[in-house]
Amino acid sequence: PLPTKFDIHEYDIMEKLCLSIKDKEVSNTMYSSIKGSGAFRRFKNNIHRYNIQDDWYEYRDAAIKEIAIEWCKDNNIELRNE
Repeated sequence: PLPTKFDIHEYDIMEKLCLSIKDKEVSNTMYSSIKGSGAFRRFKNNIHRYNIQDDWYEYRDAAIKEIAIEWCKDNNIELRNE
């Protein structure tokens, strides 16, 4: 079967983005926002607050693409138009 949303751990992708932000204050705030109940809502609010929503969507899309590429390799599926 194809990967499902359960195979794509968006929380992990969010966490990696938070840790990759060079501005430590923003990084710490973003990282804190994903802890506990309401993490996805707070994360979304903060990416808009810091005007990094485009960075997030690019980062997330690249991570999902990498998951898809790895899945294809693991399942011996040849990729076209990477």
